[in-house]
Amino acid sequence: MKKLIVLTIFVLLFSITIIAGDLSKEEIISELEKITAIANGDNRLKGYDILSEKLGLEIAEDPIIKSYSGNGTQTTRPFTAETPFEIQWLAKDEDFMIFQITMYNKDGGLAGVVANQLKPGKGSFYSPKSGTFYLSINTVSAWDIAVVAVE
Repeated sequence: MKKLIVLTIFVLLFSITIIAGDLSKEEIISELEKITAIANGDNRLKGYDILSEKLGLEIAEDPIIKSYSGNGTQTTRPFTAETPFEIQWLAKDEDFMIFQITMYNKDGGLAGVVANQLKPGKGSFYSPKSGTFYLSINTVSAWDIAVVAVE
């Protein structure tokens, strides 16, 4: 699968060189070889972003504002949403009693009850508001939460 993705990128980049004109096919291959050799995933992604900018490609914005994973009761660090957003979660364990998420504004005021379920599974909560918030998770189970920008 990884080879297929790299091959797809090569084909895309080769076709773009006609448009970009600044980098030759050999230079693109050389840049990609350097980038794929970077072990750190974040740094490797930055390398792809830099190469994309050199080629004049527009980089898509990541809709994920913040993601959290945990096990049991926790309070998250604050996140800031500049647009409406959705909170998506997955409660993982089969043998738990309850899964609750409560959202608070930056001053600690209640902004909403996001989740209140009695079995494992996925769910989501839409907020038309923007601002700075944090989440309180109440459970004994493992969970994943993503805060996703919605426009």
